[in-house]
Amino acid sequence: MRDKIQEKLKIVVLMGSPYLYGSEKANIDVFASFKEKYNYVDVLFLTDIYQGDDVMHPYLDAQELTYIPVHYHYRFMKNMTALEWIRKILKVFLGSISLLKVYIRYKPTHIYVSKPEYFLNFLPVLYFSKKPIIYRIGDSPILHNMPQRKLWKFIIKKVSKIICVSKFIEKQVHLSGAETSKTEVIYSRPHENKNRCLSANREINEFFTVLYVGQIGKHKGVDLFVEAAVEICKRYDNIIFNIAGKIDKHDNFSQEQIKIVNKSALGKRIKFLDYVSNVDDLYEKSNLHVCPSVYDEPLANVLIDAKKHAIPSIIFNVGGLPEIIEHKVDGYICNEKNAINIEKAIEYYYINQEKCIEMGEKAFFSLEKLDINRFPERWLNVFTKTI
Repeated sequence: MRDKIQEKLKIVVLMGSPYLYGSEKANIDVFASFKEKYNYVDVLFLTDIYQGDDVMHPYLDAQELTYIPVHYHYRFMKNMTALEWIRKILKVFLGSISLLKVYIRYKPTHIYVSKPEYFLNFLPVLYFSKKPIIYRIGDSPILHNMPQRKLWKFIIKKVSKIICVSKFIEKQVHLSGAETSKTEVIYSRPHENKNRCLSANREINEFFTVLYVGQIGKHKGVDLFVEAAVEICKRYDNIIFNIAGKIDKHDNFSQEQIKIVNKSALGKRIKFLDYVSNVDDLYEKSNLHVCPSVYDEPLANVLIDAKKHAIPSIIFNVGGLPEIIEHKVDGYICNEKNAINIEKAIEYYYINQEKCIEMGEKAFFSLEKLDINRFPERWLNVFTKTI
């Protein structure tokens, strides 16, 4: 009976994001893992017809995953005029028509959703659909106003299973009204690196290299990281900071951080690398990773990737981050969100580089505690049990 069910698995994935951050990669990786292991699972991505060609489609092509571009029109804004509301609603119906055509032709067994906006974008079809809907939630439920609360109420009633990226998010989901029987926590696995043989063995290099990977935003604590980097570089000569993340020339925050570094005359040691497609090289050349998010981040996939490369991470005690970092065992948890604490943590590792290597090894092996080895199997169970 199990084999018969598996042969029928056909999953439509709603993936309208034009970006390719950790969240998007983590969602795509669910189905990349299926492709590697289960040849009886068929997956079809519905991408944004207008914004997919830049990064999303090339990435899916590289993963050998199938996609169809459709209409995504989910951006409802405050203070829209009556005419704008009418246009937006019409566009939602256009998107739903696209999904309906795929629905009829492809005959999916499941629909996979990763953002609440996608429920709104395809609301007419999803409302009437009888197929199981799997929702992987990567942020706390948005309940700021009545329309958002109504949408969330529809989501938790309609979906068959809510997969949470961390225990922190699962708690928020329960507090917002979802049934405990509908939720499950599955941590992301590290981004796959098929061309390298990775191990926990690392060496002390001439330069001690500290890495940040992610969005260049205030909520990510990049300003605190830059402030700490400047002070550390003033005290020690053989330490380098790499900041990997897309630089927007029109973004005041990111430009201000670049100005601070340039004014300090430390631009050769505190480097803004812009968007880096192959971050594995950066991890392999680094000794330490910092994830200085100051908001309640649900879970940072960069922490998982750092563990894969046997690098300890420095974090603040926020959101779901402390779930996967053990203080002074495989990383460092700062209780106060400021640059001084980041400085202290970096200096701790710089002065104790043998300890840094030891914690990196423990970080590598700690992935087993997160049940990463059973990642494809656990996700397959989600789909087979809801068919």
